[in-house]
Amino acid sequence: MKSICFFALFLGFVLCFTVNASAADEAEDLPPPAVTSIDPDQDIVPAAAPTTPAPKKSRSREDEPWYRNAGEYLSSRSTRALAPTDVNTKIITDAKRFDVSLGKRIPLLRWAEEDLHTGWAFGIDGGMLASLARYTNDGRLTFATNTFDGFFGAWIGFTSGSGWLALLRAAHLSAHLVDNSPLILNPNTAYSQFWNEIVVGKTWPEIRVPSEWELHLQGSVGFNNTATPRTDQPRASAGLDFGHALSGPDSLAIIASADALRAGVLAQRDTYGLFLGIGYLNRPQTTHRPFRMGVAHFTGSDYRNQLFLNRQNWTTFEVATEF
Repeated sequence: MKSICFFALFLGFVLCFTVNASAADEAEDLPPPAVTSIDPDQDIVPAAAPTTPAPKKSRSREDEPWYRNAGEYLSSRSTRALAPTDVNTKIITDAKRFDVSLGKRIPLLRWAEEDLHTGWAFGIDGGMLASLARYTNDGRLTFATNTFDGFFGAWIGFTSGSGWLALLRAAHLSAHLVDNSPLILNPNTAYSQFWNEIVVGKTWPEIRVPSEWELHLQGSVGFNNTATPRTDQPRASAGLDFGHALSGPDSLAIIASADALRAGVLAQRDTYGLFLGIGYLNRPQTTHRPFRMGVAHFTGSDYRNQLFLNRQNWTTFEVATEF
């Protein structure tokens, strides 16, 4: 019996020594605790647990639409590239005559926006058209400035996801300059208009639906407050765009458009324009900025407003873009 008690006491001693030795070895492997000096006058606040910032989600520019808000979409969708009195940016030329337009519609205030293509906006627009003609004078190549048109306006409007848009716009156009042209001996001293108009448009299919094709109809009716030469009311326009993408909604597309303008000025004929070419559809799903190039044809009154008494039948190359 004494032998059994002695053996049990010895076994307990061995186990206790083994556990203590293992704990000591683990303590030696741990780094020494940091020594921090404590200001006795400072409150001790528990340190906050370290946080790892969430990684930033990268967004490719190719995945974003070309515009930033509904006001910009409305501004671009409501302009007409073929209309001589609308704000747009384009070059049209037949290598003998060079017409350059520079213009833009800009939203200043936006409200009641539901998404990137539905909401109200108030803004301004403005631009210019310069027309140069190439001719030879005594064997020397010369460029004459046939006309210089300037225009600006203010507007309020809305666009909806179902494809409707509407603007109420007040605008002014004036054309005064004819410089150095041997073909224009008695230019008009001034061409000027102040007018108010309502612009309405509809796009199919609904713009919130991705589509490889689109049809856009747009028209306006207005009243010339003053005009030089004098007015012949009303002022009106109509336009149509059709496009079909070649390989998906965001690809290059075949584009055709037609426009007609009645300026509401005495003795000024109606102006008609046709276009056929390639470019990008003007839809919310398009990540490319609206652009087109192709062949345009103008007939009726001269495209240059100051020369409206001239009959025009002009086929030309056109490049137009939104900037």
